Amino acid sequence: MSTRERILAEATRQLTSVGYAAFTIAGVRDALGLSSGSMFHAFSSKPALAAGVYVAGMTDYQRAATAAIARAAGPEDALRAWIATHLAWIEDHRDLARFLFATLPDEVAAEAAGPLKAHNDMFYEALSSMFAQAEQAGLVGRLDRGVAQVICISPAHEYGRRWAQGQLETTPRKLTRVLQEASLAALAATRVPRNLRGTKTSSSSRRKERSR
Repeated sequence: MSTRERILAEATRQLTSVGYAAFTIAGVRDALGLSSGSMFHAFSSKPALAAGVYVAGMTDYQRAATAAIARAAGPEDALRAWIATHLAWIEDHRDLARFLFATLPDEVAAEAAGPLKAHNDMFYEALSSMFAQAEQAGLVGRLDRGVAQVICISPAHEYGRRWAQGQLETTPRKLTRVLQEASLAALAATRVPRNLRGTKTSSSSRRKERSR
């Protein structure tokens, strides 16, 4: 394990234990027995170190989700795989998920934005492709991809976030099926019925029909 990897591992442990406000570079440095020079060579500030934890965590989650989607047999399986992986990842990384899915301090968000951009671009490209296939398969209506993503993952994400914070007891994996069904039903509700596609009825037309 490299010095940077050791720093990130210890920073993750401390940051998720004490929270950002009480988290310090000195605490990580002392726990690892590093010199100040070695520490600041890897991470120049507290926000930079916290951002490093955030980027590493989000990248690990995105990698797991993308791999699950790629292994799926078809569009519906891909949607289910994303939801299942989201819940499983949160359950397996409860403390880290609590940090990742909370509101980041502005200075941490600013530090993370650049390093995370390339990872985000690849992740959202994979999601966009998945939803394009889901639309072609009739699983979802013609929606902006960002809207489709929110509809799909929100039930699982909100449950996982609240579970990670200790507000809910049932472990996320146990709710995989019910949350998958909720998301698929919500996506299906965005479809336009076949008999209404390509038709537009104005209010004046409706009035004329009624007057006949």
